[in-house]
Amino acid sequence: MWVKLHILTILFVLIFHLIMPGTALSAIHRLKPGEKITPVLDQAADGDTIRLAEGEYFENLVIETRVLLTGKGAHIRGGYEGHTILVTAGGVIIRNIQVSESGERLIEDMACIRIEADSVEIDNCLITRPLHGIYVKGGSYANLHNNRIEGRPDLNESDRGNGIHLWNSKHNSLIENKISGTRDGIYFSFADSTDITSNIISQVRYGLHYMYSNVNKFSENIFEENVAGAALMYSKEIYFYRNVFARCRGFRAYGILYQSMDNSVAEGNLVIDNSRGLYFFNSDRNVFFGNDIVDNDLAIQINGSCEENRIFQNNFMGNLSNVLVDNDRSKTEWTNEGQGNYWSDYEGYDLDGDGIGDIPHKVQNVFQVIETKIPEIRLFLLSPAAKILETAERSLPILGLGSEKDPFPVFRNIPNEKTPWAEIDKIQYTSSRISSLLYLIGSFAPMLILLYMSRRKQSGKRGL
Repeated sequence: MWVKLHILTILFVLIFHLIMPGTALSAIHRLKPGEKITPVLDQAADGDTIRLAEGEYFENLVIETRVLLTGKGAHIRGGYEGHTILVTAGGVIIRNIQVSESGERLIEDMACIRIEADSVEIDNCLITRPLHGIYVKGGSYANLHNNRIEGRPDLNESDRGNGIHLWNSKHNSLIENKISGTRDGIYFSFADSTDITSNIISQVRYGLHYMYSNVNKFSENIFEENVAGAALMYSKEIYFYRNVFARCRGFRAYGILYQSMDNSVAEGNLVIDNSRGLYFFNSDRNVFFGNDIVDNDLAIQINGSCEENRIFQNNFMGNLSNVLVDNDRSKTEWTNEGQGNYWSDYEGYDLDGDGIGDIPHKVQNVFQVIETKIPEIRLFLLSPAAKILETAERSLPILGLGSEKDPFPVFRNIPNEKTPWAEIDKIQYTSSRISSLLYLIGSFAPMLILLYMSRRKQSGKRGL
């Protein structure tokens, strides 16, 4: 009886594996440098593993079967022709390999890894010298985790591809990737319902660039030294939470750029040390609350038609300028349920001790109003003349400041516990400190030279 039952069990297992290929009878194909991968791919069955030994493989691959391609220390080089790896089969996994040298024809969107199928996983790969790093075209449910993508600094920015490019794609997961030196870090085009978590993106144009992409979320990312940390354009319903936007500097640099962006929610973000912290243009019904906006040259600039945006319970600390508005009224709500924002330059008082300032805070001073029409005047922002003009305007208001007011300014800084101040330790400020030291030396150098020349001249007169 037990012998018959055992035989039946074995037969059932064999029949199951014949019906469901690739479950346990999958083959492992091992290759060494110098051997071609393509013939093995052509013979592989769904579920097979192709394991590459350490070394270089000069080949362009097309993966049309659901396989696992892996090999620690393996390096696939495309020779700057076409896509280094093109994936057209769903369920493919590429793990622990280096991929480099895609073609350079931007009009054809060549990539080190091009994905044209669903449910593809790229994990722990190093991508170097790409045009696009990973390009997802039409595929959805991609999992792109723990990869490092290094762009082409030898190419002009306009000639580079993006680190990760998503087109006509949904329900993707991008976690703990590091991207630098590409055109944009992660580019969305008609890409909805995608989560971006714990990535570090630096030295690119836009860290995240959304175009016509809705219902997306990004959280706990670091965007450092980009032209813009995130550019939210022509999209709606984007939620972003606990991100760091730092050191985006330049004439047209922003921590966060809103352009024709509606119905987004930003909570618990840290916007620090940027030329402009936030920039709004033709964007409506966005909510920005519980964030820290710190040490930016300009905290917020509002241009074009912007209506029903709500900015409240944020800390505005140490910014050179708070707000620039290009019209008399931006229709921005600066408060919610009787609580506004904390402004480090608020000069009011709180006699009743309820934690809310007793007089509204004008978020624009006289210099910021003038600066709207004459940006060059920013050079004199910290001069004695600016302080005198500001004091005179408060005493005798005749210039007509902008009407932007926080009616209920918070008297002490708000403990926004969700803002990721601990992540600042991951940002390298060494170059900034060196620059500051050089700036300090440069500031005193002319004075020291003049003092030295004056003393020499006086010594010469004494000698006569």
